[in-house]
Amino acid sequence: MSDAQGLLLLSALRALAPLALALVSLVAVPIISAKRFGAPLQAATRARYLVVALLLLSGGAAFVAGAGVSSTLSIEELSINPSQPGRLLVALGGPIFAIIVAVGEGRRAGAMGQVALFGLAVIDLALAIPIGLAPIALLLIGGTSLAALAAGGKEDAERARAVFRDLRSAGVLITLTVVAELLRSAIPLSATDPAYATTASLTAGVALSLSLIVLASIGAFPFHHRLVRIFDSLPIVGSLMVGVWIPAAITLIIFSELSLLISAVSDPIGGAVLPILVVTGAFTMLFGGISALLHDDVGEVLGFFAVGSSGWLALGLAAVIARPSTLAPHELVIPATLVISLFGIWRAAIRRRYDLVSLQDLTGWARHTSAIGLVLLGVIVALIAVPGSALWSARADVIGASGSVITVVVALAGAVSLVAAVLRVLLVGLSQKSRDVERTEVRRVTHPVTIAMLAGTILITGAAAGVIDVESAASELLRPAPEATVVPGDLP
Repeated sequence: MSDAQGLLLLSALRALAPLALALVSLVAVPIISAKRFGAPLQAATRARYLVVALLLLSGGAAFVAGAGVSSTLSIEELSINPSQPGRLLVALGGPIFAIIVAVGEGRRAGAMGQVALFGLAVIDLALAIPIGLAPIALLLIGGTSLAALAAGGKEDAERARAVFRDLRSAGVLITLTVVAELLRSAIPLSATDPAYATTASLTAGVALSLSLIVLASIGAFPFHHRLVRIFDSLPIVGSLMVGVWIPAAITLIIFSELSLLISAVSDPIGGAVLPILVVTGAFTMLFGGISALLHDDVGEVLGFFAVGSSGWLALGLAAVIARPSTLAPHELVIPATLVISLFGIWRAAIRRRYDLVSLQDLTGWARHTSAIGLVLLGVIVALIAVPGSALWSARADVIGASGSVITVVVALAGAVSLVAAVLRVLLVGLSQKSRDVERTEVRRVTHPVTIAMLAGTILITGAAAGVIDVESAASELLRPAPEATVVPGDLP
């Protein structure tokens, strides 16, 4: 093998490692589940261990494959170059989903691990191909396919309806993506023919279409119903991947595109869209927090918590349109994703230990299983974050971009309500033990899965709270700004 061929192979492995590992799972999981490798009753356990190892490898490979020449794979005119945000999502997502699969166990653990592997591969690939808005369609189609895979094998009509709603939503969002791409491709014509349309009006149309895609993807009000039903119907791995991680990747792409487009326009384009986004973001936080406080079903509590957390991203969207040069909105995407995922780890652990869905039946859970209580305590710490950290500054910049005192008050009230919703679940766990909780077998603290869960909680909490600096890597634009900008249509 020549040096050039060796370099090409190395580049391919580093650029496509998450996808390669996901494809490997299609062959490896059935093989490891065969009788020749052990008793059929242990097949699910062997598959779980395998996908956990593959998820850890996927995260490690993404960490190694940073943006650079040695990680760039060129196939004719297509360039696949792992971006910093994409690498970070996969590097964090691999261990997080490995913990969830290990903690959740169950007979479909292998299939859920494959859902996570392919979800991370789609995210990595979409954020590595800078070809306009096409990666958004890739993420939407991938998310719908993963939702169907996560719901497979169950005769639950509610899960089928959740997948059908997700399919309808993806169809609408793909249509909006096409509209945004058509408007963006028409921008150069406005520079040569003023009678055609103004650059500002076309850019505003693109911004409006992309804003609707973000709001619907992240589950902001009034698009929250889909997200709540996903968390209430699908397994936690599918819920997090389809409802949180893929929308986070879509948000990063759109934030980057809007920053480049709007920076190239001298006229303000916010118009009536900006105040609507600001009000939507603030109200979503308050609505999600209060709804999580009022609901008793654990799945719905987590769903509404995810809705409230998406309010930060809606406010970030408004900040990008108002101040396209600011990086604060980009810095909020990863921490918000990590907080919801940490809550998801708690949900998986509770479901596995108690198999209960009502908080009324789960009274005393934290006293009975203190290790799981520490996970929820990590969620509260991550929500509050470290005062004075870069995350706090980013939140202040995003809220301050609204320019309205009322909006700031509502957003802060929403942030407090989200903390109160998690605190309420913790207080339920510290109350008198219910009969169902009392008779549940407790796993020892020294169990390897428990140790991994606690270690992961510490790391995720540190990253989400601003102790470990991960948000700066997510603030990198997915495409470089042009050296000389005339109109947005001239962007490479």
